[in-house]
Formats: sequence, C-alpha cells, structure tokens
Amino acid sequence: MNLLASQATQAADRLPAIPVDQYSAEQKQAVTQYEAVRKAPIFGPFEVMLYSPAMMTNAREVGDYMKAGSAIPRNLAELAILYIAKDWNQDYVWHQHVPLALKAGINQSHVDALGHGQKPANMNDDEDAVYAFVSELVRNHQVGDQTFDRINRRFGNKGVVDLTSLTAFYAHLSMQLNVAKFKLPPGAAGIPRRAEAVKP
Repeated sequence: MNLLASQATQAADRLPAIPVDQYSAEQKQAVTQYEAVRKAPIFGPFEVMLYSPAMMTNAREVGDYMKAGSAIPRNLAELAILYIAKDWNQDYVWHQHVPLALKAGINQSHVDALGHGQKPANMNDDEDAVYAFVSELVRNHQVGDQTFDRINRRFGNKGVVDLTSLTAFYAHLSMQLNVAKFKLPPGAAGIPRRAEAVKP
C-alpha cells in the first residue's frame, strides 16, 4: 500500500494529522492494515486515533464488524448513528452519515427531525424500536424492560448486544473527534443549529 495516499486532508486543532514521513513503525503497520481492509485512506476519527495505533486498529475492526456482521440492519444503524451524532453535537459524524442514512432508506424528514433534536414522526415499528432503545440508553444510561423486549423480540440477544455496542462505538468516535476539535471539510454542512432545537 502507498502510505502517501493516507495523508489526511482534514484538520484537527488539538491532534492534527500525522505527516506520513513522521509515522512510527507501528503507525505505518496500522495504516497499511487499514488500507488493506478498507481500500481507502484513513480519515476522520481514525486520523485522530492514529496517535494510539493499536487503539485505531481495534476501533477499525469494531467498525468493520458494525458494517458487515451486526444483527442491526444498515438503515436502522444509520438512524441510531444520526441520533448519537446529534447528541454529541458531532458535525463530522453527521456530515459523513446523512448521505449513508438516506442511501440506506431513512426518510429525509426523519433526518431533519433528528437534526433538530426531535423524534421523527411516522417511523415504522423497527425504526421506533431502535430510536426508543438508543434514546433511552443515551438519556438514562439504561433501557426499560419494554424497550429491551422490543429489540430482543425483533433481533434477538445478538441484536441487543450489537445495538448497545453501536451506540457506544459512535459515542466513542464522537468523543475522539470532539476532543481533537476535528474540523468539517470547507463548505460541508453539519448539524442544523436552531434556537428551538431540543432533545426529545
């Protein structure tokens, strides 16, 4: 792999992208593994986590599982990710995942509601169950029995674990980006900012 392709194009105030010619041997190995699996250069939170290359690799592996092995379908995962991005005021995650959510089948009206801190109207049963689970877990640090049972009946014990893990994983990525003060690409749209926006 050509490590020059991994040179970051984004900027972070506190943990700026590491120049390729300054990579340690461990960082080179982590980037080479990332590129071999993802077929793309490192970006976003993985640029930040490259300061701890083993952590970056472990996070990449969790992300790979979320995309390919999770019991939670992609559309529902993207709904959850947008909720988490809004909760953490994480513009980069929002910017990256709005197109993915729309491509996966999430309605634009649902995206708009989430961006304004509101519960989307007219969700189907699966969307409503995932929204309830993630919002309760984020707000209350636990989920009620009815909320647990809805996910468990639909996706099984594996689905409960996977949705909990997805919530934690994207909160983790959001934390990394917020701590680094990672910037959006020039001209990119982040989370809508409105005075009336409130959490559900």
